[in-house]
Amino acid sequence: MSRRLHLLAALAAVVAATLLSGCSDEEPGAESSASALLQTGLDQLSEGSTAAARGTFENVLVLDPDNQYALYNLGLIAQADGDEDEARARYDAALAADPDYAPALYNRAILDERTDLAAAIATYRRVLEIDPDLAAAHMRLGFALLHLGQTAEAEASLARGVALDPAMAEIEAPSYE
Repeated sequence: MSRRLHLLAALAAVVAATLLSGCSDEEPGAESSASALLQTGLDQLSEGSTAAARGTFENVLVLDPDNQYALYNLGLIAQADGDEDEARARYDAALAADPDYAPALYNRAILDERTDLAAAIATYRRVLEIDPDLAAAHMRLGFALLHLGQTAEAEASLARGVALDPAMAEIEAPSYE
């Protein structure tokens, strides 16, 4: 499985834990069906069956058009496929359903890094207000700040990211070109 698909599977697994709380205000049968389909889609992603997962998440949206988890995962798939416009639209739709959904905010910030680094930094800060223990967000914020020459704050953010997850010490800074 490619590194990109491993990343998709890992990110989707983070979302899986959130699904336990339910996914919509639809009638109970629709909620149950949507939850089952979401789990199927996550399983498909973890197996590397991206096309099947895409179809499954689209089916979730038939049952629950505002399902933030299906929208988010469709954004992940689009982002992995290099379709930034589609990814951005899916993340924005997930955020319309829940403006404080940290995974969608985080990935939205990654998309913004090349075109509007200041907006990405603001979004990473918002992500960290919601989830202060998200090591990856500390790292991305630190790298962005370092790129802008804000060394002290950057080093503090990078150190916090590594303290939260020592594996982050191996992460390379993204390119901002």
